[in-house]
Amino acid sequence: MTKVGIIVGSLRTSSFSKQVADNVAPLFPEGYVTEFVEIGHLPLFNQDYEGDLGTPAEYTEFRNTVKELDAVLFVTPEYNRSIPAALKNALDVASRPYGESVWNGKPAAIISQSPGALAGFSSNHNLRQVLSF
Repeated sequence: MTKVGIIVGSLRTSSFSKQVADNVAPLFPEGYVTEFVEIGHLPLFNQDYEGDLGTPAEYTEFRNTVKELDAVLFVTPEYNRSIPAALKNALDVASRPYGESVWNGKPAAIISQSPGALAGFSSNHNLRQVLSF
C-alpha cells in the first residue's frame, strides 16, 4: 500500500480546499490509502524550539506522521497571491532542524484553487518554490 498524506492549506471548516480534498481522496486507485494530516494545531515555528525551549510535542508528532507517508498531496487556497500562513508554518516545522527535513525525497502533488481569475496560480507557484528547498 502506498500511503498518501493529504494536507489542506485552509483551516476553515467548510473551506473549498477541504471540499476538494474530500472529493479527491476516494479517487485514488487501488493500492493507495489516503490520510488527512492536520496542521492547524502546530505552534508557530520558532528556531528557539531547536535549542533552549525544547521541541513541542506537536512538532514531533507531525514530523513522525510525515515521515511515515510515501507521498503528499497539498490542497490549498490562494491567500494574498501566496499560500496560507498555516501551510507555510507546517512546511517550516517539518523541514527543521536544518538537514533533517522529513519532506526530503517525498513525491508531492498540488491542487490549488481560488474564486479569483487566476484560480490559485500564485499559491501553486509559491508552494512549489517552498517545496523545492
